[in-house]
Formats: sequence, structure tokens, C-alpha cells
Amino acid sequence: MAWNNIAKYLEKFFIISPPGKFYQKEIIKALNEIFNINLSEDDIDFRFGIIYIKNHTISGALKNEIFLNKEKIIQFLYQKIKKSGIKDIRF
Repeated sequence: MAWNNIAKYLEKFFIISPPGKFYQKEIIKALNEIFNINLSEDDIDFRFGIIYIKNHTISGALKNEIFLNKEKIIQFLYQKIKKSGIKDIRF
């Protein structure tokens, strides 16, 4: 009986995604929540603490809005993902 409980507990470790993918998904959720836009995993890259948003996915007005509120967005993301180390947002 104890082995069944351990087996169920260990099952969740078989589907762990890499940390970069986890951060990428959380960043997408946060940006979708803030700006009410639909971004996919192909639209955003997260490398070395920098969020890269691909140019073709958003309008110029939204880019300006993101640029003007960059610090607020980074603070919001830091509150949601404590150990992400997000430093910048780039296009």
C-alpha cells in the first residue's frame, strides 16, 4: 500500500519541464493578463534574464506601452515568479 502512494508521488516528476519553459509560460500568462493579448510560446523567448518579444506579434502602440511600463511589468513578473531574475524586456 505504501508503494502505491510513493508511485503516485513520483509520477509528477516525470513531466517536469525545463525552467526556461516554466518561466516562458508564466511570462506569457502575466503579459496576457496585463495587456489582454494572446501570445504563444513561439512569440516569446526567455534567456539569461531577458524577455525577448518577437516583433511581428504585436503592434507599434503596444510596443510603446510595454516600453513605457517596462519597470512595472518587471516588478509584476518578479512578484509572480520570485526567482526568475528578469532584468529586461526587448523586442
